[in-house]
Amino acid sequence: MLVRDALVAYAHFLAIFALACVLVGEALLLRRTLPAGTFRRLLAVDRWYGIIAGLVIVTGLLRLFTSPKGVAFYSGNAVFWAKISLFVIVGLISIVPTVAYLRWEKRTEPDGSLALEEAEYERIRGLVYLQIGIFVFIPLCATFMARGI
Repeated sequence: MLVRDALVAYAHFLAIFALACVLVGEALLLRRTLPAGTFRRLLAVDRWYGIIAGLVIVTGLLRLFTSPKGVAFYSGNAVFWAKISLFVIVGLISIVPTVAYLRWEKRTEPDGSLALEEAEYERIRGLVYLQIGIFVFIPLCATFMARGI
């Protein structure tokens, strides 16, 4: 039982770290002028962002329902609900860049490159950085929960 719980926790942590990595990768790839290769990588990173977010949810649900602490521990914990709320907020914000990327894909030059208007670039860049700014508080909530705060 404890080994399974440790492995589920480990899988959840790996998924969270991977999600943080792809979110930062998205921020690093996003530029006002996107050569074809960079734009393809941005689309791939955004796709992986969605896939890994799904893994975070699946492993989180496994933790919730198989943890020795039990569902009551989590569902009665205000910090748990703050953590879930932050994750949902980040997820909702991420929809806007994803939709923009799909729209941009239809506007690429014949060589696959893309030049963005300053306003649309700044808007999407701001949303990606907002996600990062909110995301950093999710592990803080987890730390508080682990210490019974």
